[in-house]
Amino acid sequence: MEKTNQNEMNNFIRIIIIVVVIFVLFYFITIITTGRKKGDYTKAQTTPAVIQYDEIILGNLYQQKASEYYVLVKEKEDPYISVFESLLKQNSSKKDGIPYFTADLESIFNKKFIGEQSSFVQDNLKMTGTTLLKIKDGMLVEHYETSEGILNMLKTLNV
Repeated sequence: MEKTNQNEMNNFIRIIIIVVVIFVLFYFITIITTGRKKGDYTKAQTTPAVIQYDEIILGNLYQQKASEYYVLVKEKEDPYISVFESLLKQNSSKKDGIPYFTADLESIFNKKFIGEQSSFVQDNLKMTGTTLLKIKDGMLVEHYETSEGILNMLKTLNV
């Protein structure tokens, strides 16, 4: 009887040692793969939240804080988007520049504004591609649809 108790005790100690060794092994593997040092675990690993202020949803087109602003409605595959945004940024950075926002026409929130024909009626806004809108006092006052039309208008702003 004494031998079986001794064997059971030895087996229990072995199991404990194996579990501790496995735990220590996984601990070191985790440190090696994540590249963290001993003191790094006590520090909070946070990333600051970034709020997107310049991209809007077309459903909120007329509800921005500025009284006058441009909205560049972007179609994903338009090759002139970076040029348009650069010219809008130049204009908005001037002392009397007008701020601008962007809206992704292909965003799930903006899909209902895609149409076969453009319509710029306030309650039935539809666009076929990249469009520049000018909003003043909550009303759509100007719109430009073609890349050439948008480009010519933006060039007049930056003269």
